[in-house]
Amino acid sequence: MLASSAWGPGFRRRRFGLAACALLALCTLAAQAQTPAALPPELRIVGSADPPYRIFGPGAPRGLYFDLMTEAARRLAWRLSFAEVPSARAFKMMEQGEADLMLGPLMTADRMRFLKYCEVQLPSEDKAFYALSDAAPVHRLSDLDGRSIAVHRGKRYGAAFDERSGPLRQEVNDYRVALEMVARGRLELAIVPERQGDLLVRQHGFPLHKQALRLVGETPYVVIALRSPWLSRQTELERVFKQMREDGSWQRIVRSYL
Repeated sequence: MLASSAWGPGFRRRRFGLAACALLALCTLAAQAQTPAALPPELRIVGSADPPYRIFGPGAPRGLYFDLMTEAARRLAWRLSFAEVPSARAFKMMEQGEADLMLGPLMTADRMRFLKYCEVQLPSEDKAFYALSDAAPVHRLSDLDGRSIAVHRGKRYGAAFDERSGPLRQEVNDYRVALEMVARGRLELAIVPERQGDLLVRQHGFPLHKQALRLVGETPYVVIALRSPWLSRQTELERVFKQMREDGSWQRIVRSYL
């Protein structure tokens, strides 16, 4: 009788209850595994000041790239923080997980070690050479050999220029400084994104002229640090930027900087 009662209805109810609890626990674990990890309160954006693309100063950061990102963040209900740092330092912060996103880097094999390049391609810009009016003309890359040129530390200008050994490069942390050094006769040339160079020349009254040679702009990207928790939201960001192109918001922002 004892053996029979041990395996009776009470035992079966207990066994069913244990099985139900185990199933509930498994479902809870599965749901937790599918839930995105909690994100920091702000997406940390870093980069150098490169008007009209990235502009720091009084009030909220602005500029062509920042305006595009701000509109995307508004639609996603993301909070952003911006930090102005030299370009080389910005890349180091991304590599070490101290920042989450940059706007405008070109694609290189070395950077792909620590950056995730999104599908979002930002407007590109040709690079122009600025010099005093009496400088020797520059029509081809070979005209740069042996001449001193101000370049922005940490920037890339395309393989044709970056891999050429003839020019005498002087690295600076600011394009305004690059143009000022040429205006003062300390260097012969400065290579600057054309829209940005024209703006700086007008703003500061530098007595400089553009040379005939242009370097065709390579594609700048939106990049996310591989060590950033925001990497899990890459697809959402790409989707919103696509929507902005489809509804004309992207084009309206770009036209405002032409």
